[in-house]
Formats: sequence, C-alpha cells, structure tokens
Amino acid sequence: MDVNITDGANWEKNLEIKVPYEKLKPKINESYQQYKKSIQLEGFRKGKVPLDLIKKVFGTKIETEVAEKSMSDFLQQAIDENKIKFHSMREVSAFKFDEKDGLVFTAVIRIEPEIELSKYKSLKFEKEVYEITDADVDLALKNMREQYATMVTVEGEARENHFLIADLQKTDSSGHPIIGEKFDNRYFQLGGEHADDEFVQQLLGIKAGEKRQISLKAQNEPEGAGEKDYFEISVKEIKEKKLPELDDEFAKNMGGFENLDEFKKMIQENLESQAKSSDKEKFEKVLIDQVNKNNPFDLPDFMVEDYMTAIIENMKKEPNSKIDENEIREKYKADAVSNLKWMLIKDKIAEIEDLKIEPDELKEHIENLAKEAGDKAPDVRKTYKNSKRREQLERELLEQRVFDFIIENSKVKVKNITFEDLQKTSKLIK
Repeated sequence: MDVNITDGANWEKNLEIKVPYEKLKPKINESYQQYKKSIQLEGFRKGKVPLDLIKKVFGTKIETEVAEKSMSDFLQQAIDENKIKFHSMREVSAFKFDEKDGLVFTAVIRIEPEIELSKYKSLKFEKEVYEITDADVDLALKNMREQYATMVTVEGEARENHFLIADLQKTDSSGHPIIGEKFDNRYFQLGGEHADDEFVQQLLGIKAGEKRQISLKAQNEPEGAGEKDYFEISVKEIKEKKLPELDDEFAKNMGGFENLDEFKKMIQENLESQAKSSDKEKFEKVLIDQVNKNNPFDLPDFMVEDYMTAIIENMKKEPNSKIDENEIREKYKADAVSNLKWMLIKDKIAEIEDLKIEPDELKEHIENLAKEAGDKAPDVRKTYKNSKRREQLERELLEQRVFDFIIENSKVKVKNITFEDLQKTSKLIK
C-alpha cells in the first residue's frame, strides 16, 4: 500500500492511497464465496451457479463493492502507520478501482492540532483541604432531625416559627373583600430565613378560629413606593415543628446504631469521604486551568462544534428534555474549549513522559472494582468486557496518571479550611 500525504486547508490532510489488487484478492475471493451461496440464475439451483459465471456476470459489481467497503480499513491503517492525529473524515474526493491499478482513492480528513508544550512541570498550586469538624457533624444531625420532624397542633397563640394554615381574602383598604381574590388553605411560617418581618409581626399572638386584617407592601412595587395590599386572614390551625430528641434512640432509628456516638462516627467518616472527593475534584480543575493557561494554542472550530453537538445530543436523550441549542452552545462553549485543550495537553504529556496503562494494570483495576461491588461483581466484569467501556476506563486511569505526574513534579501548598472559615467569609461578603 502506497500513501501520499499532502496538507490541505487548516487542520486538514489529503491522503492518496493506492492498494494493489493482490492485497484485496483475499477479501474479493471471500465475497465471491458468500455470493455463490445465495445467487440464483436461470438453469441453476441456488448455490450451484459456477464461480466463473458469477465472475462474468457480477464480477465488476462484487469486486467494486469489496473495494468500497475496504476503504475505511486501509485509511485507518494509513493513519496509524503515519501517526496522524485523526479527528474526523471530511470526504472521499476520488475513487478508482480496477484489476490493473487496484484501489486508488483520496480521503480528506480533519486532524487535531499538533501542539508544543511550554510548561507543565515545576508549577505552583494551592490546594484547599476541607477539614470536617464537630460543626459539620452537628449540621448534618440538624438536617436529619429536620427531615424526621413531625408537625403537632398548637393550642393557644401563634409564636415565632409556628406554622399557620389559613384562608386569605384580599380586600380594599376599608376591609371590603375583592371578588375572585380568595386563597384557601394557605400554609405560612412565622419566621425562617426568607420570612417577611412585617407579615410575621402582624400575626404573632393570633389563635385558631381568629380573623385578623393585615397589610403588606404591594407586590411588584419599587422600594419606598408606599403602596399596600390588604388581606383578611382566617386562621384554621396553628402547628409547631417537633424535632426528634438527639439521643441513642434516634441513632438506632437511623439504621440500628448502638448509640449516638457510633452514629456520629459514621457521619464523620461519610463527610470526610465526601470532602476528600470534593477537594480532589476542585483541585483537578485548578490544575487543568493553570496547565491550560501555561500552554496556549488555538483549536479548530470543527472540534469545538463537534464537542458541543455531542453535549446537546446527550441532553436530548434525557427524559422530557426541552433545550435551547443556541443557549446551550453559548453557555458551555468556554467549558468545551477548556476540556478539549486539556485533552490534547494531557495526551501530549503522556506521550512525552511515556505514561501509559498496561493491559495487566487495567485488568487488575477492573478486578478491584468488581471486588468492591460485592454481590454485583459479575455485573462489573460484564460491563468492562465491552471494548468501549474498557477504553473509557483506560483513558480515565491515564488522565489520573498525568495528574499525579504533574503534582509530583510541582509544588503544592495545602490550605486547610473549615466550616467556621466559610461562615466568616460569608459574613464578610454580606
């Protein structure tokens, strides 16, 4: 096979490929045998037509068909042998086949940019490490208690943080009802993070069965306009949230823990695991951003466009998906560019530093995943018998190896942060 490679337009190459007839002959003979089994001609039973007659009548069609089907294999061989960074096929601009010259065709392909790296070692990073403290465990316990809270009826006056079930009738300023502006069985909390203080103060002390006239700043009115909306509120019930006691019994109900200390320990371990995973994800993004910044290069528009198209097609597969394609392209374009640049840089680093995942290493990793899956181990093994899934896993492991290489050859300053630190920062921002 002869391959002549010339540069085309930006990020394109023209490959003129010549394949001798003899190289196609095994596939051609195999195709003849397949056709012999099914071809019927007058005077011959199915499968009994002589091969010479098949070649005479159908030879050109059969052999041309084999040549056309073989083009993709020969193109891939040419790409591999010449180490071309193939992205996608644009067109086959010429095709010729006969017994004398064999198969001759020209393919125009799009290629990934060949990049040169400026700096990916001896970098400086700051890595935030979130430390789990008692405050995090207490917050997790608080959220669990809220989740399992019960609502009980209150006898007597409504107090702050009580809940009201009431009917609202919108009125004019003199208290006359406005027809069509009644709202039954509405649920309100007298307090909370987003409470309207004016509303709360007017209803404190009200009892079930009582009515009260209230006024609120008119909706959609600018601040200080002074316009009011008026309502008559008829309270039907007053309820209070009762949180479960934080004791050993609560721990047992949460999953059979012996006591509250054991339950807290489990929460601590889970939070630490989540924090570790989150820290890793955030740091990898910091690393990618800095490496991309240190190694600038331009991307072909078609690579970005293909990437965005893949994102949109995946979104369309989601149940009840309704997306604005233009909005998605605008929203995710910067991320697409960053991800594509990192992909090329990562592969280039792996090539330069000879980083790879050996077959035995991949096999061992899959087996470890299967062991961790317990009863679902057979499902894991079955999943990674699929070549595409194995290739995807191999890419993920190689990316982690590149991350590790960059970190090992850089300076990483660890910055510990806690829940209390975040609260202080939040107060300063406010």
